[in-house]
Amino acid sequence: MQQPIETDHVVHHGTLHILLLLAVQDKKDFYRFHSAIMEPWDGPALVTFTDGRYLGATLDRNGLRPGRYYITHSGRVIMASEVGVVDVPAEDVARKGRLMPGNIFLLDFDEHRVVEDAE
Repeated sequence: MQQPIETDHVVHHGTLHILLLLAVQDKKDFYRFHSAIMEPWDGPALVTFTDGRYLGATLDRNGLRPGRYYITHSGRVIMASEVGVVDVPAEDVARKGRLMPGNIFLLDFDEHRVVEDAE
């Protein structure tokens, strides 16, 4: 049975895109349609995960965008794909760096520390 696509969950990509989505009749056609317009590098720049004790981050499968981070003297860790997402006074920056492809950035909340990638 063919199901209509609900448009209230569609992120705005323009009128033409929405009209094309409405023309798609089932899931297989939906994925076939999008495979023609998505590039293999489309997707998140940074993948994060947590289990309550650890908070970690790694780059997406291609590592095309950096994960830049600041660790502050005031106890904050700020990570984004670009520097300047949050204003941090220079005197509050204890450490700054960049997550490199193939590495994992990991915080241990119980020990209040960054677990180095070499560990």
